[in-house]
Amino acid sequence: MQKIFKITHAGLPWVAISPVVTPARCGRNAMLRYLGTGQRLYGDRPMPSHKRVNWEFLAVVRGKIAPFTPTAQRPEPVASTFWLFPPGLAHGWAGEPGKKCELIVIHFNSVPTVTAELVAGRGPLSVALNAADRRFLRAAAGKLKRHYWHPIRESEIHTERTLMDLCLLILRECAERRQPLHTGHSLAKVVRAEKWLRDQLADNPAIGDAAREIGLSSSQLNRLFRQVRKRSPQQVLNQLKIERAMELLGNSTAKLHSVAAESGFSSASNLCRAFKGHKGHSPTMWRQETFIQYKTPSKSAKTDHTAHGRRYRAVT
Repeated sequence: MQKIFKITHAGLPWVAISPVVTPARCGRNAMLRYLGTGQRLYGDRPMPSHKRVNWEFLAVVRGKIAPFTPTAQRPEPVASTFWLFPPGLAHGWAGEPGKKCELIVIHFNSVPTVTAELVAGRGPLSVALNAADRRFLRAAAGKLKRHYWHPIRESEIHTERTLMDLCLLILRECAERRQPLHTGHSLAKVVRAEKWLRDQLADNPAIGDAAREIGLSSSQLNRLFRQVRKRSPQQVLNQLKIERAMELLGNSTAKLHSVAAESGFSSASNLCRAFKGHKGHSPTMWRQETFIQYKTPSKSAKTDHTAHGRRYRAVT
């Protein structure tokens, strides 16, 4: 059951919505982890640099802001820009002193493979927004919020559609998106291997077993994966395990040892090590994080970013 929180920061309204799980596409579990819209005073109260545990889509649709990293000099704020940052990359946000900015912020636990691959190769992505883009983003966020306030059976479709639309927008100026797709024998073999690995996760499958299942040697399968996915089969398998774990963590209150077994990990400790290496946080912390509450917290508040009051709620 989702919960809606209306928060005030520096006298400005901000709406945050707790996570809602949506089904996967192509084996992914697309989960909305955070949705926020409203005005901010990032010039006077910058968002401190920290690592996110999810993919962050952020658009400034009025005013100016800019991202910054802990080591680089802060760039000049810009207007009408849309950014995508991957999990684990520390960054903050700053604006113009004394001036408001209007933002749309949406976090997902995963993005389509092509988007993830382009970010891995290029780093955080950004695209300039025109007036039509700004209207689209405001409308998309508004529709998405209505579906979470009053969810219906088709709400999951709208969530998936929003994620796809956001990815298409952020990739608009990436020339690589028009590269020919690997088709035919190579792609078919890779897809078969991925499906077999995904179906066998609870049995802790081995890459060699997947290769034999589709009639290849391990070296041949490795060559095909690097050709088609730009990653090794083991890297893809590790990703599938983490995605299955996130699906179980987000959909249930199952104990970590059960999540580990169903995700292909030999123990809860192995799950925790792999999950923290991939997401930057433990499975328990990732499961508990429900929303980022933008307000000035009390001095006694238990937060990891006390300047802006990130809060956690235990799963019940």
